[in-house]
Amino acid sequence: MEVSWLRGPMEAWAGDAVIFFDFEKSPARLPGLNRWIAQRAGSLEDSSAWLDFKGKAQQAAVLFNPGDSRVPRIVCAGLGPIEKYDLEKVRMALGQVLRKCRDMQLQRVILPLSAFDGLPGELRESLREALVGGFLGLHRYTGYKTRDVDSNDHPQVLLIGDEEESRPDLEPLLSYATAVGSGVSLARDLVSAPANVVTPSFLAQTAAEISGRHGFALRVIDFDEARSMGMGAFTAVAQGSREPARLVIMEHSPPGAEARRPLVFVGKGITFDTGGISLKPSEKLEAMKQDMAGAAAVLGAFDAVGRLKLGRRVVGIMPCTENMPDGQAYKPGDVIHSLSGLTVEIISTDAEGRMILCDALTHARQYRPALLVDLATLTGAAIIALGHQVAAVMGNHEGLIRNVREMGQGVGERFWPLPLHDFYFEGIKSEVADFKNVGDRSAGTIIGGIFLKQFVPDDIPWAHWDIAGTAWASKDSPDCGQGGTGFGVRTLVELVRRWEDLGLPD
Repeated sequence: MEVSWLRGPMEAWAGDAVIFFDFEKSPARLPGLNRWIAQRAGSLEDSSAWLDFKGKAQQAAVLFNPGDSRVPRIVCAGLGPIEKYDLEKVRMALGQVLRKCRDMQLQRVILPLSAFDGLPGELRESLREALVGGFLGLHRYTGYKTRDVDSNDHPQVLLIGDEEESRPDLEPLLSYATAVGSGVSLARDLVSAPANVVTPSFLAQTAAEISGRHGFALRVIDFDEARSMGMGAFTAVAQGSREPARLVIMEHSPPGAEARRPLVFVGKGITFDTGGISLKPSEKLEAMKQDMAGAAAVLGAFDAVGRLKLGRRVVGIMPCTENMPDGQAYKPGDVIHSLSGLTVEIISTDAEGRMILCDALTHARQYRPALLVDLATLTGAAIIALGHQVAAVMGNHEGLIRNVREMGQGVGERFWPLPLHDFYFEGIKSEVADFKNVGDRSAGTIIGGIFLKQFVPDDIPWAHWDIAGTAWASKDSPDCGQGGTGFGVRTLVELVRRWEDLGLPD
């Protein structure tokens, strides 16, 4: 989506359509829409076409105004009842109406600032989320389609018009929306692409491209180096695959921030998960290409951070490998030595995510993190507990968990906390090692968190996000097509942008 600013009086605007919002069952239209009707579309005032538009959430209606050759259409976006309005409504609304414009092959669409008049809350927040919704709603993954691909992917220009004087305070919102839209789209594409393309080496190459574009430091550790470093858990999973494993480390260290303790993000990068020797059922096995959504979110967040030129030091660590049932694959009953020195008895090779993450979390400690976040499609139990709209969050710092929930909610990523009481460790006690990699079927998501907790010192603020349910969309929505969702990118970016709001020691 190409966006540019347009300044000038209403009568000077020209385009294929103009977009306005309105509420359901509102006694009066929103002021901006009212002014447009009064000044430019009076012939529609008594039109029966208005009867078709109810203002319901996600409703998009096109009204033709033959009396105005400069802007012949109004595209109305419903926001639902005003008492239920939140930023998600305007985000979804613009995503929906821009899709409508794309389907109609409109080339030049006007979104006036006056369209936001009368919306609750601050204009900055509404405009920011609307623009992000537009970018994300228009995104489509068509990577390997050779037929039936529409070349007109989106309106060529979205004009943000305003009759008032220049608003320099709003112009950075466009840069923000572009950066975030690009980062989320990158993550979505990586998750949606096939596993024969998105291999560990491909993720490492993607990291190299992002690092080159933004001047990040990059280190890629191969299997042999990881093994020599003592990463027994990571390499145990990797040894069953013929695809070379990669541990990818990116660092954004802007001038003046080098001496500060970094924020460290760790993303699970299992590019295909068969379950290993503990083989998964064949039904829907093709979906296991999405098991690298954590690493994809970290890559997307780093791309957005680079585009925004944020001034905080950030490190991303992505352990990337396949989990395959080769003759050299690790087995149930094996005891694995992790980088931390702790030993793990393998009960299920399908609990491989926590194995690669535990070595990555241990490695992260050398950076003395001010904050440590890991995110992973870790457990099917998270889907059973929370479905596909909410991710589980756990950790060792209640204030951090509250902030993750609040920041995520503001950008459309929902989290719900689960407890990590010490007594849950009883479920993974082992007779032959320090602990097992799984327990029984009870509290599966929490057991994954309690396992990872063993590798994080209490003095490092840490949060674990289980995004198993939220990483993939099986149904189309106004701001996300079917496929990878890019969940986590926006909240990670908010943690960097709003670090000072977290109240954590630096």
